[in-house]
Amino acid sequence: CYHCKLKMKEGDPAVYAERAGYDKLWHPGCFVCCTCGELLVDMIYFWKNGKLYCGRHYCDSERPRCAGCDELIFSHEYTLAEGQNWHLKHFCCFDCDCVLAGITYLTVNDKPVCKSCYMKNHAVV
Repeated sequence: CYHCKLKMKEGDPAVYAERAGYDKLWHPGCFVCCTCGELLVDMIYFWKNGKLYCGRHYCDSERPRCAGCDELIFSHEYTLAEGQNWHLKHFCCFDCDCVLAGITYLTVNDKPVCKSCYMKNHAVV
């Protein structure tokens, strides 16, 4: 088995993945996504750099995912803030929803707020 490295017993069911090549076999329970462990038998699988992926994690390896909407980001313009990727329109002030990409912001309770909302709603007077 390509995953667990145990020998395949004669007569036991085995999974063959054409994209991985003719020399690899898996026990049905070992045919899983390398990231989340989801069972891939009877599902669409992806083979990349010697590893099996479910659809979600293969896509995550190809494109960033927006922390605001959980969708893949296909645009070349996006922002990296607070350690996560965001569509430009989804990185917004938690109080007024103005777009924060490219402007100064502060965080209040781990939530981004623009300077004017911070001064109006959170700053000590």
